[in-house]
Amino acid sequence: MTTLLVVSVTLAVAYGLFFSFSIFFIPLVEEFRWSRALTAGAFSVSTMVQGLTAPVAGVLVDRVGPRRVILGGVVFLGAASILASTIAAPWQLYLYTGVVGALGVVGLGWVPMGVLLARTFSERRGRVVGVAFSGMGIGVFVMGPLAQWLIAAFGWRAASALLGAGALVVLLPLVWFGTRETPAGRRGMRARMESGGGGSRASVDSRDVGGDRELSERRGVCARMGSGGGGSRASVVSSGGSLPLPAPSDPDPTLSEALGTRAFWALFCAYFLTPLAVFPVFTHQVAFAIDLGFPRLGVATIFGLVGLASSVGRAGFGVAADRFGGPLSATLSFGCTAGGALALLAVEAWPRTAWLVVFALLFGLGFGARGPIITAMATDLFGGRRFGVIYGVLNLANGIGAAIGPWFGGFVHDVSGSYRLAFLSSVLFSGLAAGCFWLARRRAP
Repeated sequence: MTTLLVVSVTLAVAYGLFFSFSIFFIPLVEEFRWSRALTAGAFSVSTMVQGLTAPVAGVLVDRVGPRRVILGGVVFLGAASILASTIAAPWQLYLYTGVVGALGVVGLGWVPMGVLLARTFSERRGRVVGVAFSGMGIGVFVMGPLAQWLIAAFGWRAASALLGAGALVVLLPLVWFGTRETPAGRRGMRARMESGGGGSRASVDSRDVGGDRELSERRGVCARMGSGGGGSRASVVSSGGSLPLPAPSDPDPTLSEALGTRAFWALFCAYFLTPLAVFPVFTHQVAFAIDLGFPRLGVATIFGLVGLASSVGRAGFGVAADRFGGPLSATLSFGCTAGGALALLAVEAWPRTAWLVVFALLFGLGFGARGPIITAMATDLFGGRRFGVIYGVLNLANGIGAAIGPWFGGFVHDVSGSYRLAFLSSVLFSGLAAGCFWLARRRAP
């Protein structure tokens, strides 16, 4: 439970700071008179760098463990926010936010945190990861209004420096003293002791990422028993429903073996399409509302409400994934995302605070909900000593899609003077991404 709490708090501070870019967006545009596409492009570069370096983070996690990678992420993210207070030209915005900040987010992101949780918890990973990553939403809920208050009181430069320094002061001791590496062999021994040498319990615990070869082989045997024996492919009941695993003869899949499965590419496409549905809306929601004349602190509070709702959504959809399967849970969450985008179109037609609240609740419930589902599904599919690398490659898709999303929203506004097309595209991409989760399921025999 200590690990779960530390991960939640760390993600709250780190991602609250990272996503506060939406709050700083308008002050940057107003001071430098940059186009919205140019300014939002820094966030796009950040997500692209995150995608490109995620496999590197996976390698580092496998070699030195997630704790050291997370500590490095804290240093990079805090330094990026402090450096951002000195921005005077676009290249500095892109370097500090787009590169240095991105390295911090990767160090505090899905790969090291997902592996840390997977190595600590062997059961109900969808629920565990959902609860842990709900801290991200709480961070947004707190950091959004806090950032706007600091900007109003001291200016955006001082606000950026203060938030970065605060992140370093809080997170470095928290991660250093609050997390420990758990040797794989010791986890495996505990699993065998708890199972009493039996089959069903061992089959569950042996899914632990990085477990020893004996337990991995036992997982393959139990999976064959669960699927009726025989056959060239085994399956387990996971957070995503009945999912395909590599052949029982190779229960510890390599990256090349994962690349040869339909499930990998389905999750890859889901990771690509999800940020295309989310970031054109999320990055520009504050600017959109301010353009319509809503007060800035009130808009920042609505922004925070998105984060709070996302905490409920991450945990709730994580539980739903364990109980009803990942594809159904993901589809419902994408329905919330699409509904939120449509609510913003309603705000444009009828500028009322009530519509902004509807947007915040719907969009927030879906925001970030797919990450825990993909993490749980990928762990059950490809869990093993090489999971960090495999999961890092999956994150490449997220980086590519997230690199396009923020820039696309700004480009649409610069060209048309409206975010309407960007919000409509969110609905389309939500539907396509939901379909990818269903493709990750095992075909019925």
